[in-house]
Amino acid sequence: MNVKNFIDEGGAIMNLFHEGVVIVDQRGTVLYVNEACSRITGIPKQELIGQYVKDVVSDTNILKVLQSGYPALDIPARAGDSVVISNIVPIYDETQQLLGAVSIFRDLTEILRLNHRLSEAENTIKDLQQKLSLADLADGNDMLIGNSPAMKKIVEISLKAARVDSTIMIEGESGTGKEMLARFIHNHSERAKQPFVAVNCASIPETLLESELFGYEEGAFSGARRGGKQGMFELADGGTLFLDELEDLTPSVQAKLLRVLQFKELIRVGGTKTKKVDVRIIGASNQSLEKLVKEKKFREDLYYRLNVVRVEIPALRERKEDIPLFVHHILKKMRHKLNKTVKKVHPDVIRHLLAYPFPGNVRELENILELAIIMDDNQVLDLADLPEHIASASSDSSPTIQLPTLREMEMSLIKEAVSKCKNKAEAAQMLGISRATLYRKMEAYGIS
Repeated sequence: MNVKNFIDEGGAIMNLFHEGVVIVDQRGTVLYVNEACSRITGIPKQELIGQYVKDVVSDTNILKVLQSGYPALDIPARAGDSVVISNIVPIYDETQQLLGAVSIFRDLTEILRLNHRLSEAENTIKDLQQKLSLADLADGNDMLIGNSPAMKKIVEISLKAARVDSTIMIEGESGTGKEMLARFIHNHSERAKQPFVAVNCASIPETLLESELFGYEEGAFSGARRGGKQGMFELADGGTLFLDELEDLTPSVQAKLLRVLQFKELIRVGGTKTKKVDVRIIGASNQSLEKLVKEKKFREDLYYRLNVVRVEIPALRERKEDIPLFVHHILKKMRHKLNKTVKKVHPDVIRHLLAYPFPGNVRELENILELAIIMDDNQVLDLADLPEHIASASSDSSPTIQLPTLREMEMSLIKEAVSKCKNKAEAAQMLGISRATLYRKMEAYGIS
């Protein structure tokens, strides 16, 4: 067999390769190049065939292979405008006479370009995650406002906790705003520009929870994704992982979580290698974990690891003086969501809201007001707009509270924002107004 026969038999197939192919005879004359070769090097096929290989690719290693008779693998070289990695092997006939050599090479420039695009995509994803976290914080401020001593104390503790990296345990009934408080802490911490990942442990089936949190390796179980999958801890690396409804963690997951807290490392499901992770944990529960520890339903050592800083959010019925402020904020939020404006809230609406116990807490209040705005047709919320079970609630038992005017509420909110923020620009952003408007209102209200 000669080189021509070799080309005739394999040329059609080699022309389909994504990699470049060059074949030379024993003197180094180019006999064949495929389409990919011209694409990668930028040199037309007709300018290559018949040429001495050294004249067209100055740093080629093909001649060394022809001289030594041995293959050369994973050899970097420059071909035209591209950097390539080549595998070059000699061609022998049946009598072991050297006939030439074939070089198969891939475009390293293209690989680097794809890696760069992948890196850019990852940076874009991180940027979007940060923007989403900041957007969620804007919504979350509704949950954290309030003039009640309890809420002022919670904000004070949270801002102090945000300055350190200790684990935090948030307890409170469903709907009190535990995730919003966790986002508030994250966005006031040194990790604010890193991911915030929230996981509701009760919403993930028990059989999948471990792999969702810690990830898994390829072949770890039937149906596992090829190449494995990152878990929530890896996705939150460098940032904050919020674990809600911790009481639903299985004993095995509790043990793995304890290891992460102790050693800052994890092992994927089906894996053997440890992976370092830098994640701040904020846990939450709507039950008393201390009680579950006594009942042997939750690990005591894990409880104390999580419970370095403890914050308990009171139920809305325990801080009813905050309801008028919540109403003001939620109406402002719904104006953008529903594209409907409410200019006035009838005092009877506030009285009936104060009389209602709100088993669903702030989340229920938000749902009630959203429905009321949808039902409203005159830009004034009155009893007819409220759900029947609220409108029929007796206001006789409601506590005697001096309801603030809109002016008083606005003044209180501006004072609170200015006291919490580093500067006026940040305060204006928190309030959703321009700096010029903030300065004008501060002057009107005599706020220094």
